[in-house]
Amino acid sequence: MTEEVKLSVVVSLFTWIQKSRTSAKKRSKFRKFLDTFCKPSDYFSAMRLILPSLDRERGTYGLKESVLAVCLIDALGMSRDSSDALRLINWRKGGANTGASAGNFALVAAEILQRRQGTASGGLTIKELNDLLDHLASAESRAEKTAILSTLINKTNAQEMKWIIMIILKDLKLGISEKSIFHEFHPDAEDLFNVTCDLKLVCEKLRDRIQRHKRQDIEVGKAVRPQLARRVYDPASAWKKLHGKEVVVECKFDGDRIQIHKNRMEIHYYSRNFLDHPEYEHGMSNIIAQNILVDRCILDGEMLVWDSTLNRFADFGSNQEIAKAAKDGLDSERQLCYVAFDILYVGDTSVIHQSLKERHELLQKVVKPLKGHLEILVPNGGLNAHRPPGEPCWSCVTYSVDDVERFFKETIENRDEGIILKDLGSKWEPSDRSGKWLKLKPDYIHAGSDLDVLIIGGYYGSGRRGGEVAQFLVGLADRPDPNAYPRRFLSFCRVGTGLTDDDLETVVKKLKPYFRKYEYLKKTQPSFYQVTNNSKERPDVWIESPEKSIILSITSDIRTIRSEVFAAPYGLRFPRIDRVRYDKPWHECLDVQSFVELVHSSNGTTQKGTEQGNQKDGKTKRKEHTRKADKKSVHIVPSHFIRTDTSSVKGETLIFSNLMFYFVNVPPTYSLDSFHKMIVEHGGMFSMNLNNSVTHCVAAESKGIKYQAAKFHGEIIHYSWVLDCCSQKKLIPLQPKYFLFLSESSKKKLQQEVDQYSDPYYWDLDLADIKQLLNNIQRSENSNTIDYYRKKYCPKDRWSLFHSCSFYFYCSAHSLKADWQILLRLALKRLKLEVLMGGGKISENLNHATHLVVLSAPALDVNFDSLINSSFSFAEKNLMWKKGFHVVGSQWLENCLEQGQKLQEDQYSLKPIEVEETNFLESKLLQNLKEAVPDFNSVQNQVTTASPESKIKQRGGKDHLEKSISLVPPNHGNRKRRRPASNNTKEGKTVVSQAQRVPRRRGKMSVKINEDISEESGSDDKTNEEEIEKGKGKMERYGMVGRENYEFHQNQVVEDIELSELEAAENASKTWCNKASDVVMCETKNDQGCKKAEKFDLMEQDEGDCGHDSAKSEKLEVMVDPVQAMLLDMIPSLGIKHVETTNSVVENEKTGADNKAEIPVADNSEQPVKKKKVSYKDVAGELLKDW
Repeated sequence: MTEEVKLSVVVSLFTWIQKSRTSAKKRSKFRKFLDTFCKPSDYFSAMRLILPSLDRERGTYGLKESVLAVCLIDALGMSRDSSDALRLINWRKGGANTGASAGNFALVAAEILQRRQGTASGGLTIKELNDLLDHLASAESRAEKTAILSTLINKTNAQEMKWIIMIILKDLKLGISEKSIFHEFHPDAEDLFNVTCDLKLVCEKLRDRIQRHKRQDIEVGKAVRPQLARRVYDPASAWKKLHGKEVVVECKFDGDRIQIHKNRMEIHYYSRNFLDHPEYEHGMSNIIAQNILVDRCILDGEMLVWDSTLNRFADFGSNQEIAKAAKDGLDSERQLCYVAFDILYVGDTSVIHQSLKERHELLQKVVKPLKGHLEILVPNGGLNAHRPPGEPCWSCVTYSVDDVERFFKETIENRDEGIILKDLGSKWEPSDRSGKWLKLKPDYIHAGSDLDVLIIGGYYGSGRRGGEVAQFLVGLADRPDPNAYPRRFLSFCRVGTGLTDDDLETVVKKLKPYFRKYEYLKKTQPSFYQVTNNSKERPDVWIESPEKSIILSITSDIRTIRSEVFAAPYGLRFPRIDRVRYDKPWHECLDVQSFVELVHSSNGTTQKGTEQGNQKDGKTKRKEHTRKADKKSVHIVPSHFIRTDTSSVKGETLIFSNLMFYFVNVPPTYSLDSFHKMIVEHGGMFSMNLNNSVTHCVAAESKGIKYQAAKFHGEIIHYSWVLDCCSQKKLIPLQPKYFLFLSESSKKKLQQEVDQYSDPYYWDLDLADIKQLLNNIQRSENSNTIDYYRKKYCPKDRWSLFHSCSFYFYCSAHSLKADWQILLRLALKRLKLEVLMGGGKISENLNHATHLVVLSAPALDVNFDSLINSSFSFAEKNLMWKKGFHVVGSQWLENCLEQGQKLQEDQYSLKPIEVEETNFLESKLLQNLKEAVPDFNSVQNQVTTASPESKIKQRGGKDHLEKSISLVPPNHGNRKRRRPASNNTKEGKTVVSQAQRVPRRRGKMSVKINEDISEESGSDDKTNEEEIEKGKGKMERYGMVGRENYEFHQNQVVEDIELSELEAAENASKTWCNKASDVVMCETKNDQGCKKAEKFDLMEQDEGDCGHDSAKSEKLEVMVDPVQAMLLDMIPSLGIKHVETTNSVVENEKTGADNKAEIPVADNSEQPVKKKKVSYKDVAGELLKDW
């Protein structure tokens, strides 16, 4: 069975067929293989390997040479920089590295594989190979494809792998045609394949070569090979071939030949290569389903793009782009349009056996045309009924050769691809090119003008031309100064056909010494050449200098196209070499400016209109196959060269006397002839060409080929100037509003009369002028600039009410009823519009907003805590705690709008007054620590207050837990007294306290601790006074002892319990100072940029027990030494007096800003003001006497 046939047998067949020289031997080898190794039931497994390009059961591999080379390199495990890898990647290039196989990818790959694979076959069968190829086609990633190729390499040798690569590339190069293989397989195989395009069906139905198959008709859902047209070279020869028959001539559209198969709602779009194109479904399927009046049919036609603004079909090449736009749901002025010119199947019946005339009648009954979307091409009606006024018809019945010539002339003027002549009595034949349909294109009659271009680069060929330069990159010169040679050349096109092998070899041999290898990204092109570096433009070699190069005379289809690949402004369609100009020096090649003028003068073509440029001196390969009898020239003068007949025009005025007008383009509401007659009527002249005698170039719009060429001539005037002059019957001075384009010299002259936006200094403007000026001004993209001028020129206007504000709206309507949710959404929409009208911005990101506006139902009160606990992210919650960020209710916006001014946010703020501005991360940590540390009051109740140990513990109550470690040494020796700054700075940020110098209190006078002290601190002091009276928190008002100090004091009391309280306190203070010096140094380093990790950890531990009341009293913390703390613990009344004095002093100091005491910075070099010192020991002694 075929499934068990080894791949080596098929490889031997391929080798024998390739080596055989005659077609008969090739066919006999193929027939012998079928009879010997294949059974009828398994023909398809072998045929899909022999004809891989016709196999539609297996999808595309997605592997062209460049991608396949990379996959093979990875499958072999080679480095991409190795010589073999570079040889595989640069398979087209010749030389010592690539060898004689250059240009043939499979041979290059086989030579590389030969050194890495064994010579013996791996035993791979046809079935296994087909399975692996199916997996390769269905693999999506490159890694999967590489793995399958690696499996193939392990199971084959180099010779087998070479043919597998050729099967993947679908190009076996056997030297035997598809027609011969089909005929040898079965006499009816080709006919069956033409109507089904199904290789598997052919192999299954035609198993017996002797038994003939009844001719099968076409079916809906199976692609059919299209009928083709035979080429003719002039209208006379075409008419001669169809002489005596009823002939219809149609426009040959430049689009995609598509068959539409409709089976109810199932629609397929098959190309001429019988591939389905599902990308057309989104743009066409609904139109096809609604406007085709039968359930089942097959249409033959052309898929084009209709431009609704130009009211004509767009140029070739935009089908895929428009199809993708339709798939993405993008609106465009262009849309897909299908032009059906034949019908092959209706209902359940094939109609290809009916005449074309009958099929046209049937087409009109089945298809309902929809302008710009679905059209039919028939002589009477259809697309002809939708053509613009004055435009030529798209299809007509001809009765003489003059009718054909006239129709062909109109086709050239309309820049269409050509014409098709059809026999109205003929049947539709699949894949037929017998002559029932004939095609005539402009380049068949006479090509475009011969253009002398310079070779600037070359491309390596493939196949028999592999390893050598087979194509050339040619360029146009940039026009040099007078009496100078050109020094810069623009890439123009890529050309390789037209020369015989001998002529090509001669050119390459002359240029080879001057070839310089081009490596993109590693080397740049020579400075003489201007290129785009497009991937399709990059040559393999450059000509090192233009002086060493050769001029080629090239020709092409007469139509030019906009070039995006090459540096020249226009390119050519189907360029080919006419001859080599050895007689011309390099510097006499065509320049860009002359080429643009040629394109302009010929209405976007390169046609001269004479046959002189078509005389060919050299013999080319094309001429050897040309029939001289068919190449009869037809003299055709395009309409744009024919002058308007103005013989009947009578002159009215002479306002345009001595003026020569050239019209680049005209508006759709006017014709060119009407403008010409208008100019002559008022004494002027007009020219059909742009030459030096033209004084005024007139245009309606600033686009098109003619417009680009006219810019080289000078100023371009808007057509409205001509109309205004004629209506007012006087020559109106040319104002800037009438210019579409200004040359540099004219701009300099007008600088004294107009500003940069063409606003005249001395002329009055009307509304139309102002609109045009505003259109000339480019809108600034800088938002800061816009905001500056908006604030400057309308500061009090309601349009700038919310200037520089960005709002984020929060609507809390999740738990409300549906009615309330609708009302809130409407209110939210209204407020957003009001904000936009007031110059504000709406932000969808809280990080970009300045205001958070909370919108809620009247009965639902939203506070700051509920916002913090809502669904905001951690970063957004942190942002809401910042000072500059406003969290307000919607009533603030309502009041702003009502009063017409932006109100202060403070009274509408949802942030609580006691919420200090801090970092949300720190507040979260405090909350977690508060939950983790036990309640201080419960712990305090368990401690006996009579013992010295318990008294020291009380001094480390919850007030010291809520503060960061601050160190205050006592008055010991020469050490100066220090105290930390308040934890809450002026800006409201939480910082680590730093030790600072402060003067000691003098007598009963209190010292102002912080300039932030307010009346609130007074109330805090009263609270502390009450606590002191109750015997609680005696040490909370004085000093701050860290947890380390607390533990240290506890141990110290246990060890020295026999000491007096005063001595124990003094010893503790000494040890405290020793430990404090290290921490103070750490604080100083932190201020200089050191990390605060250790200190921050301590702060987190201590702040865990922070209470709300103690947080308020934090502003009046007075740092004292342990001796003072001990005295206050012994005599509570001393602390009460101090509180009263502090409150009175605070109130007095608030009344005068000048009396505010600054907190000195801790600096060893700064000497504090000396004041009279008071010894606590002396005070203690006096008190002990009384006590």
